[in-house]
Amino acid sequence: MTEGAPQTLMWVNDELAATLQEARHALEEHIEGRGDEQTLGRCADRLHQIYGALRMVEVHGASLLAEEMELVTRELTRADLPKEVREEALEALGRAMVQLPVYMERVISGGRDIPLVLLPLLNELRAVR
Repeated sequence: MTEGAPQTLMWVNDELAATLQEARHALEEHIEGRGDEQTLGRCADRLHQIYGALRMVEVHGASLLAEEMELVTRELTRADLPKEVREEALEALGRAMVQLPVYMERVISGGRDIPLVLLPLLNELRAVR
């Protein structure tokens, strides 16, 4: 991460948080059965926006996590996905939705961007995908 990245991330953090909240809301709608077939698509689109913004500000760990979250969400749109895999994917995605803002807060407050910290969660998302 470059020197200016924490400052830049502070500038975009509110938008990232709002976009993540939209993604979380769409995921919750899907889980509760209130959403339509495009609910997961909206969630994936928001995660793609987050991924792009995090890549631009060079927060590599968070961008890796957002990318895996998007890929898992897109995989969830498959109709032939077994129920157990779907449940595992939703659980992993829920944990990632909680972990991403925590990781971003750590980086904003001056912590180093260490993608290795996220490796267990990344591997879990990859496994369910």
